[in-house]
Amino acid sequence: MWCETMTSGERMAALMKGERPDRVPVIPFLSGHAAVVCGQPITRISDDAAESFRCQLLCQELYGHDGSPLYAYASAGGWEFGGDIEFPVKKYSGAIVVTRTPIQNEDDVHTLRVPDDVSKAGALPIALGIARKQAEYGMPVTLQIGAPLTWTGSVIGEERMMNWLIKKPDLVHIVLDKVSDFLIKVAQYYVKEFGADRLMAFHGAATETNKLISPKQFEAFSMPYLQRINQACIDMGINTYFIHICGEQNKNLKFWQQVPLTKQTVISVGREIDLNTAMEMFPEQIVAGNVDPTIIQEGRAEEVYEQARECIEKAKEHKGGYILMAGCDVPPHAPPANVFQLVKAARDFGRY
Repeated sequence: MWCETMTSGERMAALMKGERPDRVPVIPFLSGHAAVVCGQPITRISDDAAESFRCQLLCQELYGHDGSPLYAYASAGGWEFGGDIEFPVKKYSGAIVVTRTPIQNEDDVHTLRVPDDVSKAGALPIALGIARKQAEYGMPVTLQIGAPLTWTGSVIGEERMMNWLIKKPDLVHIVLDKVSDFLIKVAQYYVKEFGADRLMAFHGAATETNKLISPKQFEAFSMPYLQRINQACIDMGINTYFIHICGEQNKNLKFWQQVPLTKQTVISVGREIDLNTAMEMFPEQIVAGNVDPTIIQEGRAEEVYEQARECIEKAKEHKGGYILMAGCDVPPHAPPANVFQLVKAARDFGRY
């Protein structure tokens, strides 16, 4: 029987250095699922740093996967700029949602202010709580630095922003500038507290999907701000990045290529982007993905295992490296037996 020869930390460190680990690493993309497995309300992942870290760490021990605990959420931005949010307390809730955006009209765009103390803005106190636990345990420290258009949608309101992209683009650019200023300030704060070499900067690009915006809109409203933020972070000495290109973004990939990226960048894609395409577009970066979360939630364990095998065999030898992941967040109530199939497949088919 084959035995692993590396710890999760050693496996990920080898991958980030461009070396082959003992097997393909696995990061399932767990958030609310970790709370459910540990018998806690889903909201604990979002509102309690200590309990969130504990649940995620227990899940890592349970499944044997390689992803460290972290804090990030798709609707970030609205709360940080003074809006109202709701934690996932309802029966079918899975993440934080913005209930009142900071911008309600055009005048609000001009009065919107970047918080003076970013460490106290919105979810940052909770995120910093988890970051400090990561540092205590010797893990990479994660910080969420975008994606700026997704954040801006939470500040303006997605429906209003979609209208303004066409009718009042200057207003969107004003907010994007302020959001970018905020995200760079957050990165500076983390560098000062933890040191640039400890950090992994994270983009979760959801609103950028071509189901919502065109490639031309991505080029005009997303790419310049991604370039600005990433370059600022690289100039600070942050070398490690995790970018989740969420949903259907095949037509955006040529613009993502123009964003400053290090070799220590993980490019995570969903089922909408074929792994072969991702590997072709990002030959020097680590590619991650893309087992269908719907299969993990609704399929049989054998189906998850088979799809994971297909992903591994397709991307295992990618020059930049490969991580087996779900294509997006694992559904909170996914059967644990299904989630474990990712690790099982990596042990069976992902050995180097």
